Amino acid sequence: MTATWSNWAGNVVARPRAVVRPASIDKLRRAVREAAARGDTIRAVGAGHSFAPLCQTDGLLLDLSLLSGLERVDPATGEATVLAGTRLHDLGEPLLAAGRALANQGDIDTQAVAGAVATGTHGTGRKHGSFAAMARAIELCTPEGDLVTIDGRDPDRLRAASLSLGLLGVMTRLTLDTVPAYKLRGRTRPLPFDACLDGFLAEETARRTAEFWWLPALDQCVLKTFDDTDAPIDRPETPEYPPGTLERYLKPDAVDWSWRMYPSVRTTPFVEMEYTLPLANGPDAMRELREMMRTRHPDCAWAVEYRTQSGEQSLLSPTQGAESVTISVHQAAELPWDAFFRDAEVIFLASGGRPHWGKLHCLDAAGIARRYPALDAFRAVRRALDPAGAFVNDHLAELGFAE
Repeated sequence: MTATWSNWAGNVVARPRAVVRPASIDKLRRAVREAAARGDTIRAVGAGHSFAPLCQTDGLLLDLSLLSGLERVDPATGEATVLAGTRLHDLGEPLLAAGRALANQGDIDTQAVAGAVATGTHGTGRKHGSFAAMARAIELCTPEGDLVTIDGRDPDRLRAASLSLGLLGVMTRLTLDTVPAYKLRGRTRPLPFDACLDGFLAEETARRTAEFWWLPALDQCVLKTFDDTDAPIDRPETPEYPPGTLERYLKPDAVDWSWRMYPSVRTTPFVEMEYTLPLANGPDAMRELREMMRTRHPDCAWAVEYRTQSGEQSLLSPTQGAESVTISVHQAAELPWDAFFRDAEVIFLASGGRPHWGKLHCLDAAGIARRYPALDAFRAVRRALDPAGAFVNDHLAELGFAE
């Protein structure tokens, strides 16, 4: 019987032949082997937090939610091995018990670890990398049901597997780099647009991390910074205010363990486009985006997020090895977003941008190929591990990954 699945935002719907929720890696291997033998397209899903149709399939959809948990922390290296379906919010406590933490996170922690790695999900700051950059070893299930581990012994293949969009196999285990556990002091403050943008890089350089939101309805920014601290935990409770309001982003100073400080509450479904731009191009692109929104889309009230990212070595990294700015635009899931996002994308592309793989964009195969010089190298690894294209859905084929 055909099942129905939708992502968190509700903008992606799939009707696979079957949804299988394996309770063990052996059961996952059997499901993959049988589906590949039938010729089904196989896609894996974690929390469904990607806005792009990465998980769509009319074949087998694998729900990895039962493959969860921290398996071990290497006492010598601090590297943590976790099962692929582990939610980020379930990692903080067991890592803390081992005296460890992730070096950085984004402000959403409901994603599965495998999805965060496979799409290059990131926080902000040039000092610490994305989840893809944290990956030290990745265990994959191939179409034959075999388990393959890719690690630093084959650095070229690890550069492909660390941000793979699920194209090389189904992730079963991941080994991530961690750091000693740490606490953060979080501060926010309102600033005028020009003052915030002009002073942002100096602020970001001086802090562990920094980002800002521009609130279109108010034409005002809120700067958010995190610094390492040994201060006692002090975390005032705050309600969740509506998107686009100053109160949603302007919070009291707080201190807590890192994994509790990074996330924000996100209960209102939304869709998102994010582009990664060369660091030097960020300010002009942000100014042009502001003008475009004020003149052409004045009703779009959701905040625009401005962050930085270190240069990373994954073949499909949107940074392509260079320090970068990321700019994210949002819209409520139930409201029209296509015209607004397309106008924003024109600005991002003209500024040398590349899209976040898990978020919405309008590029085709030619557009992807122009922006990813290592695409052929990635496709060669894909063909070696999945010659029949069992993991290539229609969306990924349209982006040129079936070649």
